[in-house]
Formats: sequence, structure tokens, C-alpha cells
Amino acid sequence: MITTNRFFHVNKRSRGFFEGWYFKHQIGSQVYAFIPGISIDDKGEKHAFIQVISQDTAHYFHFPAEEMKVDEVAQQVTIGDNLFSLRGIKIALHSAELSIEGSLTYDHLTPIKHSTYAPSVMGPFSYLSFMECYHGILSMGHTLSGTLSWNGEVLALEGGKGYIEKDWGTSFPAAYIWVQSNLFDNADARFFFSAADIPFLGSTFLGLICILQIGDKEYRFATYYGGKITDIVREEDRLTVLLRQKDLQLAIIIETMEGHPLQAPSRGAMGRIIRESASTTFQLTLKQNGQDLLTDRGTMAGFEEVGNLRGFRY
Repeated sequence: MITTNRFFHVNKRSRGFFEGWYFKHQIGSQVYAFIPGISIDDKGEKHAFIQVISQDTAHYFHFPAEEMKVDEVAQQVTIGDNLFSLRGIKIALHSAELSIEGSLTYDHLTPIKHSTYAPSVMGPFSYLSFMECYHGILSMGHTLSGTLSWNGEVLALEGGKGYIEKDWGTSFPAAYIWVQSNLFDNADARFFFSAADIPFLGSTFLGLICILQIGDKEYRFATYYGGKITDIVREEDRLTVLLRQKDLQLAIIIETMEGHPLQAPSRGAMGRIIRESASTTFQLTLKQNGQDLLTDRGTMAGFEEVGNLRGFRY
């Protein structure tokens, strides 16, 4: 069985595989995300990496594979002098363009709900061993404390909010949309959305996973719960995605931004370029049987858009 609840998966793969974690930190109009991971191409050549993205820039730090160590029990990964865990991070990254040092501590992590049918955000697809890309959410939101020195400027993230997800497999989907934020007018709101073209048994289907948490309440739209995208419309710099699941309807109106270039996996190798904005704004409207349950605005959101999802022209 493949399960997204494990912290580490790549140790049994020798070629054509990747694994990466996404540690995001928000405070006010500032966003700082770190993506540690490992890449193994089709020839078995491997290297570790740390990608850094902020509202202003993105950088890729390359490391020999042997500098990456993972402790499954402690749920932490170290790459060089950098440590990433569910308790916090320690950063020591230096290049000609960017120097970052410091440490952050996490508290009050917020997991998603689990069941036997849906042991992870991927639902029953978690049990399959042949998916192109697996996804896991480790914390929808948590509090931050500590500081980072960013090119000599001290950044105090006390009172900020964090988010942790992860991906592993062979390649990112050929076409997908991804949006995430836990900075809303409603301080108890946290949001994640992803839709992608999913290769499956010689065919392809449009897969949907979306979670809106408001305090202890979780609304989840997913293909495995009968959730569907009913429309995608582009109007200038806005992308509207409409979802329906039973008696629930969700509208996501995204202010699209081109973002910064990131390296993404294709058959394990980090040779594909995508673009991520770390400072997008979007609006959510959640309805039940046509009656408004929530209207809110997410800010400093992560946003990626690659290709066109099957069945839609926008």
C-alpha cells in the first residue's frame, strides 16, 4: 500500500523518481517558502535540492544526494546544514544572490480529516501503487515563531502562519491548477485547491481535490466524493473555477499572476520549468443549496497554472 501519511517514500526507488516537501510561511504581505527534495532521473543520477520562493524571487540550491538525510521516526529531513521537520526549520543557504540563515518553530499544526476510505487528501487513490504523482497535506495551518536573516535583513515571523504539503512520484501532471492560502479575512479559514489531468490505466481523467477549513469544520470537494468542476472561465487577469458536490457549490475567483520560475519533476529529473506566484489574491464563495455559507478573500496565496485542464477551454 502507498500512503501519503508517511514522511518519506523515495528510499525504495532507484531511478525516475522525485520527492519534495513544501514549507510555506506567511506574515502580512510577506511569503517565504522552502521546497527541499530529491531528484532521481531515468539513469539513476540523483541530487538533493532546496528551492526558495518569496513574493519577489525564486532560487534553486543544488546539493549532492549524500547530503540529504531523512529520519522517518522524527519526521525530519536534513540537506547540508538545513533541517526541515513538522516542529520547525533551520536554514543556512548561501549563494552569490541570496543568503538566508535562521530558524522557525511551528505550533498548533492542523491536519486534515482521515478515514479508511480517505486515508489522505488523495482518498482511495492513496492505496494505488502506479499513480504518476502523489500528494499529501501535513498541516493546513499552524503558528510560527522565530526569525530569518534574508540578505542581512532580519525577518520576524512571530505570529505568522505556516502550511506544509508534499509531493512524490515520477512527474508533475501535464496540466494542473493549484491554489493555497491560510491568510483570510476570517482568521480561522484555511484553503487548498488542486485540479489536474491524471493518467490512469491507459487513459486520463480530471482529478479534483479541494479543502476549505473554517475552525474545526472541513469542507472537502474531491473526485472520490463525487465532486466536479462545472466550469472554468478566464476574463482578462481573472480565472473563475466553479465546483459542485451534492448540495454544495464553491466559486474560486483567482487574480492570476505569472509568478517566478521553479524547477519541476519530469520522470524524476528536475528539468521542467513551471511558474509560481506566492502573492496571488482570490475570492471564495461557498453555497449550500444556493444559500451563502461563506464569502471570503485569500491573500498572499500560492498559485500555479500549467496548461489547460481536459474538457475546458479558458
